[in-house]
Amino acid sequence: MKKIMLASALLCGSALAMTGCQSTEGQLKTGNPLNQPALKSTLKTTDDSNQEVGQVYLRPVDGGVQVYGKLMNMTPGKTVALHIHETGSCDVMGKAAGGHFNPDNHPHSNPDDMNGHAGDLPNLTANDKGVATINYVNKQISAAQAGKYSVYRRAFIVHAGADDYTSQPAGAAGDRIACGIIEAN
Repeated sequence: MKKIMLASALLCGSALAMTGCQSTEGQLKTGNPLNQPALKSTLKTTDDSNQEVGQVYLRPVDGGVQVYGKLMNMTPGKTVALHIHETGSCDVMGKAAGGHFNPDNHPHSNPDDMNGHAGDLPNLTANDKGVATINYVNKQISAAQAGKYSVYRRAFIVHAGADDYTSQPAGAAGDRIACGIIEAN
């Protein structure tokens, strides 16, 4: 019996050692790469085509929530704004999502301003293939399913233009061209 337990312990120890030595190449290296996303959103166009344009994931990491993913079928070279909005609805061409998620009632600002909207995110620029990616740690939101700063059941909105980070109340980013509800993964 002792030999079986020793063999099991050695096998488990070897498996853990091998796992720890595997390369994390290709994984996002912000926070803990083994921490799986808690929330996700599939974004679709707000027009009648309802075409999927990408997926965005959220996971808790040291110091905040990592927001990462990609948008596809964008205009190559075009810069657009991505925000988290207060209501989890994409109805009325995304207008039902309301304003930016702003639990502390701050003015709109750049995403790194702790006195700006919690839902402010960096602008995204599509590459020559029409793909735009995000990998950003937001320090003002929570990936929990409840609480004042939770973004669960809120909405991502992609705007037609770039956020200027100064115009009030929302950065003059233009029409809402894509929307996705943030759901449990």
